[in-house]
Amino acid sequence: MNCIVEITSGAIGKGTLAPARPQTVGFTLGLAYYMGEMCCLEDADGGLGMENQYLFNGNSNVKITGIGIAVEQIPSLTSRSFYHGSSQNSITWSYSWSWHEGSSTAYGDETAYGDENLENNIRTMFKTAEQDIPIRSLGLISVPVHLRKLDEQAFTPLLISIGPIHCSNAKLQTMKNCKVRFCECFIQQANINLQNLVHSIRVREKEIRSYYAETILSSISSDDFVTMILVDGTFILEYFLRESNPDLWGNNPMIAEWMPPVLKLDLVLLENQLPFFVLEMLFEQANFPAQLRLKPHSLKELAFEFFQCYNFQKMIPRFLGQIEHFTNLLRFFYVGDKFLFRRPGGAKLSYSATQLHEAGVKFKGVEFDEKKGFYRGDRRFLDICFDFKNGVLEMPCIKLNDEKIRLIRNIIALEQSHYVGDTYVTDFFVILDFLINTSKDVDVLCDKGNLVNYLGDSNVAASVVNNLNTNILWDYMNSDYLKICEDLNAFYKKPWHRWRATLWRQYFSTPWRAASTCAAIIFLPLTAIQTACSLKSTKW
Repeated sequence: MNCIVEITSGAIGKGTLAPARPQTVGFTLGLAYYMGEMCCLEDADGGLGMENQYLFNGNSNVKITGIGIAVEQIPSLTSRSFYHGSSQNSITWSYSWSWHEGSSTAYGDETAYGDENLENNIRTMFKTAEQDIPIRSLGLISVPVHLRKLDEQAFTPLLISIGPIHCSNAKLQTMKNCKVRFCECFIQQANINLQNLVHSIRVREKEIRSYYAETILSSISSDDFVTMILVDGTFILEYFLRESNPDLWGNNPMIAEWMPPVLKLDLVLLENQLPFFVLEMLFEQANFPAQLRLKPHSLKELAFEFFQCYNFQKMIPRFLGQIEHFTNLLRFFYVGDKFLFRRPGGAKLSYSATQLHEAGVKFKGVEFDEKKGFYRGDRRFLDICFDFKNGVLEMPCIKLNDEKIRLIRNIIALEQSHYVGDTYVTDFFVILDFLINTSKDVDVLCDKGNLVNYLGDSNVAASVVNNLNTNILWDYMNSDYLKICEDLNAFYKKPWHRWRATLWRQYFSTPWRAASTCAAIIFLPLTAIQTACSLKSTKW
């Protein structure tokens, strides 16, 4: 049988031992056995004799690769063991051993040409993995698989696909013609040369592609990719301009009255994004006639105006730095310009809303002022406060509905992918998850104005909130939230707080109980005095 012997350490010699050096020797294996303290392999083609034997000492690191050998199990290398082969079954195997008898192993191997060839393969793998595009702060536009499988509908657009991830979804093809017509309108109104548009995308195609997983793009040709980016990008720009300047709609709006809310939601989903720099690149080439009197003048201002329904805190563009995409903008509407200190999270809120309420914690919902864009007391969405002395926990009121759940899921997915050290929105809903375990907890928070449940059943609301934080990575937390968790745990553990809360619930929780308790307090001493007087008069 033809074999290749690969030696990376130890000694090899033909007839005599040679110095240790890495090498590969090809020969026809006839016999393998121990000879004293040496392993001996004999070359069948060369005949018998020391001149055709290969000797290895006990410290050798050797691999024998054979071609055309059919074996079920290679026997341990013992004295005068024969290796039988057949050319009928062609497989590749390797044989390696240490000096101790019985420790040899045989296994299948696709590489039959030694460590040198393997090394070359690994180097080729390194070169293939090299990226010409530098790593960005936000990287790929995609939802982590472990989060997507929890609720695929939350990440899938309902009406329109933007970018390559959902472009093949048959349910979203009805808007394709609308996108093309919007693209044509934008090019005509903006006086843009189509060739220049195509060229601007083509020269940055590799960079744009790097925002998406290669598995998604493997079936999309260069021309199809450039066309898709051009049509989707100009559709967004034309739609923004029409919403900002209603006169542009004319007599043929092409968008049904029920579509705008759905379109806005689709355009902020994480998997339905174009890099913002692509939109800026297209918008900067526009040369609108002065008579159109378009407003506003920057794409960032257009985006803020279009998504103002999500900008409930009235954030302004100058507070925002670079926009990566619209999901990134949506997160800014929730987090704002507030950057909070974070520290390693070990603290956990150990008690639910019901338990804390029974221990005397007073939940207080903070109302939102739509005119100012602040919660009462100039507080932001993420602001939670706990007054340990008075046992008052103030939280902003959260409206739970299907749309809000989809938005939150996409923000959490974005934070888990690209804001691992700054998961502020995730932190907030972790706190809410701590507070809600059962439907009773939902009822407590709704009763106190911390929640508005549009999902209907309290059990459904509890399940949805708990599911938001499934599979999330959570090692750090907002330092303020950690302090609140620690204070709430400490508050619950003080017996006096629970006793006082129990006393209040038993005797003062309703006006009738309070009146009965006060009456008992007043009449009990009077009854005692009357009894004493009666006893005294009887004695005399």
